[in-house]
Amino acid sequence: MKSHSSPTKYLILLFLVFLTARVAAQRFPSAANGKVYGKVLDASTGKPAEFATVSIFSSRTDSVLGGSMVRANGDFAIGGLPMGPLRLKISFIGYVPIERTVTLTPDRAELDLGDLELRTDVELLQEAQVVGEKSTMTMQVDRRVFNVEKDLSTQGGNGVDVMKNVPGLSVDVDGNVEMRGSRPQILVDGRPSAMTLDQIPAEEIERVEVITNPSVAFDASTTGGIINVVLKKNTRPGYGGQAQVGIGSNDRYQAGFNAFAKEGRWGFNLSYNYSTGRNTTNGDTRRTDLNNGETIGTFEQTTTSNSTRGGHGGRLGVDWQVSNRSALSLSQNIRFREMDGRDVQEFGSRSATGSLLGHGEQVNTNDNRMNSYSTQLAYRHSAPKEGKEWTMDLNYNRWNRDSRSRFGQYTYDEEDIALPDSPRLQDNIGGSGYDQYTFQADFKDPITDRTKLEWGVKSNLRYDNTYLDVFVTSPLVGDAVLDTALTNDYRITDMINAAYFNWSQMLSPRWSMQAGLRFEQTWFETELRGKDQVFSYKYPDGTENLGKALFPALYIVRKWENSTRELQVNFSRKIDRPRFWQIMPFIMYSDSRNVRIGNPTIAPELSNLAEVNHLLPILKGKGSWLTSVYGRYTQDVITNYATPLASDTTILLNTFVNGSHSVNGGWENIFKYEPVKGLQLTLSGTLQYTDVSLGTAQGGARNQGTNWEAKALINYRYKGNWTFQLNGEYDSPRVQAQGRSLEQYGVDVSVGRDFSKRLTGVVSVNDVFYTRRWGNTIDTPYLVQESFRRREQRFVRFTLTWKFGERDVSIFRKKGQARPDAGNSGGDMDF
Repeated sequence: MKSHSSPTKYLILLFLVFLTARVAAQRFPSAANGKVYGKVLDASTGKPAEFATVSIFSSRTDSVLGGSMVRANGDFAIGGLPMGPLRLKISFIGYVPIERTVTLTPDRAELDLGDLELRTDVELLQEAQVVGEKSTMTMQVDRRVFNVEKDLSTQGGNGVDVMKNVPGLSVDVDGNVEMRGSRPQILVDGRPSAMTLDQIPAEEIERVEVITNPSVAFDASTTGGIINVVLKKNTRPGYGGQAQVGIGSNDRYQAGFNAFAKEGRWGFNLSYNYSTGRNTTNGDTRRTDLNNGETIGTFEQTTTSNSTRGGHGGRLGVDWQVSNRSALSLSQNIRFREMDGRDVQEFGSRSATGSLLGHGEQVNTNDNRMNSYSTQLAYRHSAPKEGKEWTMDLNYNRWNRDSRSRFGQYTYDEEDIALPDSPRLQDNIGGSGYDQYTFQADFKDPITDRTKLEWGVKSNLRYDNTYLDVFVTSPLVGDAVLDTALTNDYRITDMINAAYFNWSQMLSPRWSMQAGLRFEQTWFETELRGKDQVFSYKYPDGTENLGKALFPALYIVRKWENSTRELQVNFSRKIDRPRFWQIMPFIMYSDSRNVRIGNPTIAPELSNLAEVNHLLPILKGKGSWLTSVYGRYTQDVITNYATPLASDTTILLNTFVNGSHSVNGGWENIFKYEPVKGLQLTLSGTLQYTDVSLGTAQGGARNQGTNWEAKALINYRYKGNWTFQLNGEYDSPRVQAQGRSLEQYGVDVSVGRDFSKRLTGVVSVNDVFYTRRWGNTIDTPYLVQESFRRREQRFVRFTLTWKFGERDVSIFRKKGQARPDAGNSGGDMDF
């Protein structure tokens, strides 16, 4: 692979320049334990008020909760504080004390008090309040937050298991996530990652944030919205974590741990997980071949699949609080995954009258090895002014895959005599890997209480190398021969440079507006090495295609006083670039009459989106209702396309193409209700209309229709230590370019028990009625085909989780040594 040291050096140089300029990165999630910090100055001289005393008192009992001395540079920081109203007091001999009431909540547990001036004759009394509370399912007008730890069914699972329970999301047979009929962008801790969802253990995920129509501060390639997977990260003083083991049917074994520690200005996060499992699933294909509407033959196939998979990996994170307002963070993720499988496909062909024409068997074996590495270096600096901050980070992702597979086809005629080319053996030897470099810097400045300005820049560079060597052996061919039609060697270069500007304005006490514009320069090139072919596109290309590089957005919000009720109307323009599996030439699923392969010539699709969201409190505050009406018009829509293979018309080639356009609209509703203590109901449903039209190269076919989907999560905690959970989902048939998908539905049941404050056990049954299957019906002038396959079989799993830790207890100092910041109390970690 060609070295790419120049881009790397360039990005590292940019990082150092911005670091010197104190531009910062990473939006840290709020901790569950409180902290206040700031700087104390002498008002008459402007110099630090060293040795001044800072104390925190309980507003209820007036008892001391913590304290600290002001350092030589004027900084102070007090951690280990409880949530709720507190009283801060700063005193120094000869000065009038400063007193301030502060309120901490789990949503905003760290509070920067800015520069505080001690005066000899002026009393400074101010109040700072933070509002908001965390719950299992938090809904806002522009996003929803799903707290994973509360979901019993995901215990011992991975990120794919988490997504299938999030309202508004669905997961297909390959584990890909869909939202409103499109693929959302998946982020990990707010940034792109080489880790796939099935490589992330569920116990490492803190929450999932779903944004349906992101602002221009995010990538323009978010037509399907954004799903941000936030990993667990502890910022509270002391140490803690959890260890977990699991066992289940089908050889499912799992073990892992998460450990966190924080002492003074340093914080550490360490985790590791191992899992393995086995699946035995089935599939089915029924096909009718047509000629001018008349049946000329049929084809039937049944498939039995056996697969095993295993994976392991971990992450390490280090946080350094450079000062009260500056933080540096370094994280490293490493994941390894192995998948082996064997498919046995029995098939037969018949004439229009039902006479057997031939039959056979195909045996597919595959062996895949994948690994991924994600590195992030981040820096953040906040100003004394509330809400003003600079953020910046540098990310490096690497992903590798090695694939070995064999397709052995044994065919016989109607008299059970082997055909001349039987057996036909096809060996596929392939691999792929990419290197991705991402640099991002953002700036926020609340100019006034009514006006806020945001801007930022981002650069993303990805190199992708993919190859596939196909060798064929048969009685007619002889020894293994390279099949040049299926053999490919690709090199993909993908570069995106972006800049954005966002203006937020409070129009009145109830109305506000946000307007923004994002510019993205796109260069994409695919080189077919050995075939002297290059496919590429560039937006903009000089003065051409400038409209494909500008992405405006407008958001208008109306709020109600003393209520969580909120209304939002938004408009935006997005771009959706092909995913790697839509481009790469690997045969991702193959049987005797169907081949699925990527198309390296696909161009991006452009969409205009509109959305109206209304969040309402209902049932006397015990529930909330988020209703959304949305619409999307897409040009050059990327869609699945099936056509007979030119070299053998009995084989159907499934690939991806750019159609003409599509229109998509729908009505989505999410209800959250807690009728009695301990019982939580989350119900969601979407009614959607789709109209998709292929291009002239595919005959201009058009398909339209409606579909709906529903999801329910019922969680009931009873008798204190027992919890019962029921998850159910249903997806109706959905319109596709050449037919419809099949309906898909299933139910999961979980029961958990807290044996103690630290030890919990969960038993879960996946797909209780064994109904989950994915498939489609293809309806064209030359064939009608219905096929399905399953992703996993029904299983039972038991998971045991032990939590440990203590709050505000140093693990680095020697026994009996005092803490540098006095006044912090110890105790058990609050889980």
